[in-house]
Amino acid sequence: MIIVTIYGGLGNQMFQYAVAKALSLEKKQDLKLDISGFEHYTLHKYSLHHFDIKAEFYKKPNRYLRKFQDLLFTKTTYSEIDFGFNTEVSQLKGDYIFLNGYFQSEKYFLKYKNEILKRFEFKSKLKPKTQETIDYITAVNSVSLHIRRGDYVNNPKHYIDQEVYYQDAMAIIESKIETPVFFIFSDDINWVKENMTFKHKAIFIDFNDSLSNFEDLKLMSTCKNNIIANSSFSWWGAWLNKNEKKIVIAPKKWFNDDTNSNDIIPDSWIKV
Repeated sequence: MIIVTIYGGLGNQMFQYAVAKALSLEKKQDLKLDISGFEHYTLHKYSLHHFDIKAEFYKKPNRYLRKFQDLLFTKTTYSEIDFGFNTEVSQLKGDYIFLNGYFQSEKYFLKYKNEILKRFEFKSKLKPKTQETIDYITAVNSVSLHIRRGDYVNNPKHYIDQEVYYQDAMAIIESKIETPVFFIFSDDINWVKENMTFKHKAIFIDFNDSLSNFEDLKLMSTCKNNIIANSSFSWWGAWLNKNEKKIVIAPKKWFNDDTNSNDIIPDSWIKV
């Protein structure tokens, strides 16, 4: 059995599920999700229920059952130590394999891409405004552009002044796509309106909140092209984009320190 700890925001939860799902397929073992951390974690909520995910929740056994299991079964616990892709994950063995980490690389689950895409089909109902926007996105040369601020602004590890990045990214899009329409996503949309300028039409997506952010993810993934932030949320918006000719632009500087980020961005995406 594969048991993965689910925590963090929606993007992080998706990475954690994807690596565990891929490992369960590889090992032909059942998968369970440990969401017990959300009982005390108030910044985010468990959000994978918005997708077509079929997995049971893991409940920690009492100490008597745990002792009994220890006698009968082998257990392996893997805790990620950095953000680099680790080939040892696919080699883990045990009747119970516990995973804990962020696992932010498609290399963990690329072999099972089609299955992961199926599981991340949206099943929650979309509001009418979202559906109207999807219709517009599909009718134009749409480009999602995500700007992450919020809890990043005062975070020395994650906050990076990316004004030049966005200008260069938009310039690349404008050189490759005729009459692009930018769909702007941000957790601080008012700041974006006041501080950024766009040469082409820009549509500000300002009708979703933290409880309906899966709808923003749906909109991002429907756009034909993507400019992402150093954020797992918009990473997934781009990865779920099924346009075979998509242009995805990502910041080459993902962290403000020397944390290993070499495996986060897929090779086919443009680093700026």
